[in-house]
Amino acid sequence: MIIVDRIENGLAVCEIDGKMADIPLLKISNNVREGDVLTGNEDCSFYTIDIAKTEQRRAYITERFERLKARHKK
Repeated sequence: MIIVDRIENGLAVCEIDGKMADIPLLKISNNVREGDVLTGNEDCSFYTIDIAKTEQRRAYITERFERLKARHKK
């Protein structure tokens, strides 16, 4: 899974299977942002945002954060 960690200097700094790699923004579809999950074409010359996986991941992270907040209030 390719996850965008941050965007800086024309690059998307991504986590790919636990390792960090830079992908030029020119190789990624428009409107990429931190936390997006990317999918590459066969030769990895271009990446698109996997909207379904990005939404699933954000929902999962939000749910975990809410559980932590609720546990802290006790």
